[in-house]
Amino acid sequence: MIYYAVKKGGLSKVKVLVVSGSPHRDGLCVKLSREIIRGIKEAGGESELVILAEKNIGPCLACNDPPCWRRMECNIKDDALELGGKLNSSDALAFLSPVYFLSVNGLAKNFMDRMRYYGENGKPALAVAVAGGTGKGCILSLQEICRWLIMLGFRPIIPIPVTRYNLDIAFVEARMRGKRIAQLKPQPFSNLTEKISYYESLPYMRYGLIDEIAFLAREAINSITRNGKPDLATEALQKLEKGEALLKLGKFEEGLELITKAHEESMKIFNSLIR
Repeated sequence: MIYYAVKKGGLSKVKVLVVSGSPHRDGLCVKLSREIIRGIKEAGGESELVILAEKNIGPCLACNDPPCWRRMECNIKDDALELGGKLNSSDALAFLSPVYFLSVNGLAKNFMDRMRYYGENGKPALAVAVAGGTGKGCILSLQEICRWLIMLGFRPIIPIPVTRYNLDIAFVEARMRGKRIAQLKPQPFSNLTEKISYYESLPYMRYGLIDEIAFLAREAINSITRNGKPDLATEALQKLEKGEALLKLGKFEEGLELITKAHEESMKIFNSLIR
């Protein structure tokens, strides 16, 4: 089934803007973007890929009496204005950012800070955070992207946290989510209360740093199991489960210590398998 957007002049195919915030022109963010585009195409939609590494976008300067909030203009003459037009004219958005120091990278943040959205139309959106190394900051970055999307008026679907532990699954999920955002119709938010409630209802949005460490440990353990070596992760899994149980009992220090050990041990095992 091909999905169409209702626009002035009649129906047209859904167009999704896909934005990669990585400085690498052919890194994981771009490769995942192409899987998202593949899903969009399968749904009969159209897409445009924007690689921010190929654009000139400076940081917001917080101008006095800025024209950006009143009309689509900016005192900084770079590529942000053009991208703002693309953002507003698209029917949906997929935004991917690498994770640097527990947050989105500077290139992605410049884009986020410079965008303005005109109209609370609840267009569908997808957030993807890609973390290398230990994976720390992946969930925190997803939260940052989803808050930005919602405050701009978009309605994000289930986001995708990408780490070394779930790459095999992430590419499949990217294609499926791409297909999904090309199928959804806009659902405007009625007020700020609804925006916050929706944000809180999304997976991962209520995670703190401890929850993220536990999530990463479990992702590494699951990957070890998918690689046919579940016995290697037995001890790490036991520590993780005991640590989570202790946290529920209010034994914070004991629980946290076990969870961090589970993360460190599962990561070492994972690293030994992929060498």
